[in-house]
Amino acid sequence: MLSVRLLQSEPRVMVGATAPTIRPDIEARVDEIWRREKQRRSHELYNGRLFSIDHCDAGTIVGWISEYRYFIAQQREPSLHAALKIKPLAVTGILCCPDGVLFGRRSDRSEMDAGCWELVPSGGVEDTAVGPTGQVSLERCILIELEEEIGIGASELSARSRAVALVEDPRSHVTDVGIMLATTSPAAQIQRRFAALENREYSQLEIVAPAEVRAFRGSLADSLGAVSVALLDALMHAGL
Repeated sequence: MLSVRLLQSEPRVMVGATAPTIRPDIEARVDEIWRREKQRRSHELYNGRLFSIDHCDAGTIVGWISEYRYFIAQQREPSLHAALKIKPLAVTGILCCPDGVLFGRRSDRSEMDAGCWELVPSGGVEDTAVGPTGQVSLERCILIELEEEIGIGASELSARSRAVALVEDPRSHVTDVGIMLATTSPAAQIQRRFAALENREYSQLEIVAPAEVRAFRGSLADSLGAVSVALLDALMHAGL
């Protein structure tokens, strides 16, 4: 069961925690899992650097920067979480345009929720969002995802991004920050931008009229990602 907390303001996100010390036998197991994954997925797998949470509440999120391979190892063998303690921070956008709310169907090659529909854009918080003082810009994260996944730049937004909720998944240990976004670009223009992308993380994009979002959410049943379901239900209940 996912935990959802509505936010009054954007939390302050900082790098300021110490990563756990990992025993040699655990490192060896991580290396083994990583080698196996690279053989299976070859060029599609990259050992990036992600933000892992140490402390999280409605006002402050503190963590450290970890390697993606630790998260993959923990996903493949959940018992490794006791030693690795990876709790990734991610962002999920609720993007509204004049024609409705955007949803995307994830590629079947995706690590998380392959083939499922979800609110877009979304992605993990990486080290590229960390400023010189250690503060993390969630706005920078969501804008990068917006351009990479949909093809829309920051100049096309009609308002600044606004963090509205925290969604914690105890199974994957991922915490998402739900972020409201708005653009004046119509659906046809958004679809053209999406179609022009060379590398797509989504196989399909759907723009759902506000009055039809509840029905769309119900029609997808188990094919809508759990984080998107939790966000939609919480925001609709709150009238946002």
